[in-house]
Amino acid sequence: MPRRMLPQFRSPGRSAAAHGVLLLGVALTLGACDPATPSPQQAAPAPIAVETVHPQLREFTRLVRATGSIFGDEEATIAAKVSGRVVAIHKDFGDIASPAEPLLQIDPTDYELARTERERALSQTLARLGLESIPDTTLDIDSLPSVERARLQSANAHARFERGRSLADRQPPLISEQDFADLQTAAEVAESELRVERLTAQAILAEARALEAQVATAQQRIADTLHLAPVNAGESASSATRYEIATRYVSIGDFVQMGDPLFRVVDSDPVKLRVTAPERRLGEVRVGQTARVTVEAFAEPFEGRVTRISPTVDSATRTFLIEVTVPNADGRLAPGAFAVAEIEIARETALALPVDAVVAFAGVVKVVTVVDGKAQEQRVTTGDVQDGFVEVSGRLSPSDLVIRRPSGAIVTGAPVEVQNPAPEPTE
Repeated sequence: MPRRMLPQFRSPGRSAAAHGVLLLGVALTLGACDPATPSPQQAAPAPIAVETVHPQLREFTRLVRATGSIFGDEEATIAAKVSGRVVAIHKDFGDIASPAEPLLQIDPTDYELARTERERALSQTLARLGLESIPDTTLDIDSLPSVERARLQSANAHARFERGRSLADRQPPLISEQDFADLQTAAEVAESELRVERLTAQAILAEARALEAQVATAQQRIADTLHLAPVNAGESASSATRYEIATRYVSIGDFVQMGDPLFRVVDSDPVKLRVTAPERRLGEVRVGQTARVTVEAFAEPFEGRVTRISPTVDSATRTFLIEVTVPNADGRLAPGAFAVAEIEIARETALALPVDAVVAFAGVVKVVTVVDGKAQEQRVTTGDVQDGFVEVSGRLSPSDLVIRRPSGAIVTGAPVEVQNPAPEPTE
């Protein structure tokens, strides 16, 4: 027969003890998970050391910024006055020329020959009048030899006619009618010849004056073969004006026609900066205002003044033209260069902070102040920046403490400790 397995039974006392141990473990576990059970206190964050500054009232210069190009005080293209071949060049580009200083010489030979021809024609004409030079406008035409001879002949004929008249008037007449008529005709002919000689002398004298003008023209053409630096009307050749040769267009041996460009010269002291500004600034810019001019070639600005303002606004661009004159004795400002002008239109006092006390991120501009030992962020609006300070407006006052160079960890509510307290604001 198969063997039957008998059920086994555990001791009642041993089972009760194991069950009690299990319940105690569960109770301890549930006690540890109970949220009502108090936990140890977390440590408070340490204050962040900061440097602060008070907003202060500063004077800001209100500026109109405009861009444009630099021009010389005077610029000119020296063109050929006469035609001819270039035989000498006295200046090249980059050289300095004083007023009336020689720049270029054109061969004067042809013009000298033309002058000689006119001078000889003039001498020949004067010889017909019995003169060696052109008299002034007060000349008595009857004093000319040819006219004086005709005048004497006319006077003699009139005297003979008057004597014949006295003889014809006697009774009986002592001269025949034919002889008296011949004397009368001779007197009239002599008078007519005198008028002809006077008219001829006047014509020859006019011809001589015309030849004299031709001689002067020929002489001027000879002078025009030597091209000089410009001289302003009323300015002496020894004036302080100096021209810089910007461009030379010809070389020795070139044949130039009248009007061909030879040089481009510029007077670069002072220079003129012409800039355009929006029409909304038309009422703010005035002649005499100070302007600070900057160019890319030099770090330091140049001082100038507004000298001219266009009275009209360009209808296409809605801008108007401003001219700023800048001294340029050292020649550092080059005509043609691009420049920026900052025109001072006013001076105003405004609240300001150092640039490093203002934070701008994602279009938001703010400062961080210290209130009761904690950081407090404030939005502000900024304006002009000058000398390391930025103009700010908002709910700030000179008594506020503003943190300089705030880090990203300094947010509203963060505890801070002022390491070097800012001095009290002054009124």
